[in-house]
Amino acid sequence: MLSREGALVAPLRIVLALMAAGVALCFFTAQAQAAPGAYKVLLAESYPDLPKKLAEQVSAFPDVAAVDLVNTGEEEGTTPTAAQLGAYDIVVSIGDSTYLDYEGWGNALAGYVDGGGVVVTTTYDTWDGGGSPTGRWLSGNYSPFQLGPNDNEFTTLGSFDAASPLMKDVPPGSLETELNTTNALQSGASLVASWADGRPAVAVKGRVVGISAFIGDTYGDVWGGNFGQVIVNAVRSLGKQRLTVTNSNSAGGIVTSDVGGISCGSTCSADLLSQTPVNLTATANKGFAFSGFTGSCTGVICALTMDSGKSVTAGFSPYGFGKVKLNRKKGTATLTVKVGAPGKLVASGKKIKKRSRAASKAGKVKLPIIAKGKALKTLQTTGKVKVKAKVAYTPTGGATSAQAKKIVLKLDE
Repeated sequence: MLSREGALVAPLRIVLALMAAGVALCFFTAQAQAAPGAYKVLLAESYPDLPKKLAEQVSAFPDVAAVDLVNTGEEEGTTPTAAQLGAYDIVVSIGDSTYLDYEGWGNALAGYVDGGGVVVTTTYDTWDGGGSPTGRWLSGNYSPFQLGPNDNEFTTLGSFDAASPLMKDVPPGSLETELNTTNALQSGASLVASWADGRPAVAVKGRVVGISAFIGDTYGDVWGGNFGQVIVNAVRSLGKQRLTVTNSNSAGGIVTSDVGGISCGSTCSADLLSQTPVNLTATANKGFAFSGFTGSCTGVICALTMDSGKSVTAGFSPYGFGKVKLNRKKGTATLTVKVGAPGKLVASGKKIKKRSRAASKAGKVKLPIIAKGKALKTLQTTGKVKVKAKVAYTPTGGATSAQAKKIVLKLDE
């Protein structure tokens, strides 16, 4: 039976009475996966004694929105499907050779991971005595640990990789276990922590974390320390990571992503699988130039790996033409360009000399327009000539945009 930690759980006799009366019970709610920072956690134990101690630890973290409990055991239990698990950001599997449906549970866990979910398994899910979920979970070697004996030797946390996000805020020696297995690593898995007696304690493979300790309530006080921290660290580092884009001037352009469907403008965030590479592209509208990314990216190129939540701001700077002032004595002109940020302006064209000016701040910049080649000869012969100036504007730290301006130069005799 599934229950929300801290809420009233109906006694079994009431549940059975409702079932006998033909009342349909929905143990899982179909919903979208929770947003990062509002994590939904499912703790599954294959006994009616649900893991409330662990639930209290996990619930204490401010970025955990809800902790649900489910009995997956043969006594009064149920077997959630991969689709039902998809309502959660992380699933913790606590077993002990008492599953209602070993193959069904194994297939559900494998399907959930395939869909982007994060799973933490505990010790008897990797016991060689027959406690492991089977199906695709076992045949596909999803677990970081190979099956091993349940030595059940009291030990504490020993050496660990302090740089691993899975062990963030887990003090040395702070985890204790009496019920545990001894497991070799699967191919492709990485050892994160060992017990003080040298046996593997925590390992990771893809989006699956293995903990070789029993952390349920069934056997009483057989573990200590904040294993909830490891679980929350797992969903923070391996779960979906949110990419948030802020468009500081939506009239100026749009930012798109190659994955995740960002089009900002309108859609400015995406939740992406951990370690997903993503590229953002900024496209300026006419009359604007892209002034660069800030935040998790800087400059004009934004290539990210979603190993954590990322925030990026894109800027678009307006620029446009002001007055054209002719110098009839010299046959030249001065073109005023209004810019919204510091940068560089370059005027060029087939019929004019290339000229550049720097803008130290937002405001007006004056560019000289001077005829060259055949255009200059035409001007000297006829007293006027039509030229087209291509004006390129590059905001400092940004990308170049260009606009064209037609100008008639005049020369008095």
